[in-house]
Amino acid sequence: MRKPHKLGPLGCPALAYSGLVLALGIYSIVILLTVQDPILLSGVALMYLTFPLGWLIWQIWDLLPIDMTNPIVLVLLLVGAGWFQAWTASRIVWYLERRSSESD
Repeated sequence: MRKPHKLGPLGCPALAYSGLVLALGIYSIVILLTVQDPILLSGVALMYLTFPLGWLIWQIWDLLPIDMTNPIVLVLLLVGAGWFQAWTASRIVWYLERRSSESD
């Protein structure tokens, strides 16, 4: 049986960031599904929250033909980008801590 991982110094901020990205993503999807003519400022906030990957996804999304774009898919991609960034940051800090403890 494996031991649970410790959160480390970036674990709690990464979890909080992931939760904020999830909450904003759910809010954006609810607005898209319930409001007849949405002005999606929460989607723009999600794009800024997930910068730089969110900005890159947003720019690539503008290049797609209009019939292939679905705003719900865009929101899900932005949420995935935010989670990926949180996971990557926690892995980098974990690797640097492990490396520094081995050199001591």
